[in-house]
Amino acid sequence: MNTAPALRAAANPRLGYLFAAANAVISGFAIFINNYGVKTFKDSTLYTTLKNSVTGLILLAVFLLLAGQRERLRAITLRQWGLLGVLAVLWGSLSYAIDFHGIQLSTPATSAFIGHAQFLLVAVLAAVFLGERFEWLVWGGLIVLLVGLSLGMNYGAIQFGPGALWSIASTGIYALGFVLAKYLLRELSALTVMTAKMTIGSVLLLSYVAFTGSLGSVAHLNTTQWSFVLATGAILAAFTATAVLALRFASATAATAIPAAVAPLITTALMLVATQRASLAPLAVAGLAVLFVAAVVIFAVGQRAEVRVAVAKAAVKS
Repeated sequence: MNTAPALRAAANPRLGYLFAAANAVISGFAIFINNYGVKTFKDSTLYTTLKNSVTGLILLAVFLLLAGQRERLRAITLRQWGLLGVLAVLWGSLSYAIDFHGIQLSTPATSAFIGHAQFLLVAVLAAVFLGERFEWLVWGGLIVLLVGLSLGMNYGAIQFGPGALWSIASTGIYALGFVLAKYLLRELSALTVMTAKMTIGSVLLLSYVAFTGSLGSVAHLNTTQWSFVLATGAILAAFTATAVLALRFASATAATAIPAAVAPLITTALMLVATQRASLAPLAVAGLAVLFVAAVVIFAVGQRAEVRVAVAKAAVKS
């Protein structure tokens, strides 16, 4: 059956899945480049704050240049402004600051291990608060994805102490922000949501850095550091745009799970090329294979289910 006519009258989930795939590729490159960029800074919080600020400025410039967006800005209600503020706090600043603190108290491996469950938490929250429903194959794909992400980890470096609690809080806050963004996209444009997230969030992060006394270091940054800030800020703008557009057209579950599955494949491939390594450890290969299987299942089965629901809704409206 040709579903194109019906989907033109509704939000097309296929677009969302394509944006999620694009977001996964961008994420894979971003992780690879940030791995080098962050090493040029003594303070990772300052690095993240500056590149996020570049992203916020890019999105704000685009927003202000579009007259239609300015008209929509005037139509935003007080309730919506309040929710956008909450989104910026949750998804645009607080989750970063708390995660930084968790890493300082613990180890990056601890933060990564806990963060792996983020997509699964988004799926549960989306089911509860947004009414997202999937067949058992998709949920199976999510579990397989979690297993794949966990294979090959350095479990000896994981520390279940105060730092882990901060990382758990960061993961929960980020997931809540993601679900809130999906809710807001039912009422507001994608550009409004992504601009508010990054601009307000960047202001809050800058305030945090200023409070900790690290902002003065900006005057002493060298050309290499600024080059990484500008480059990764531009990449983050593309990442943010594709992430929010994936949320706009597809489910929150798919928008988080697909990048979680595909991005490590991209990053690993880039690392192998950069280091001229010819092979990986067997357990790492197994983990990547599991990620690939999970990505295929979630993309194919999830997309089919969402298209079917979208067509049914469009038929009812017509």
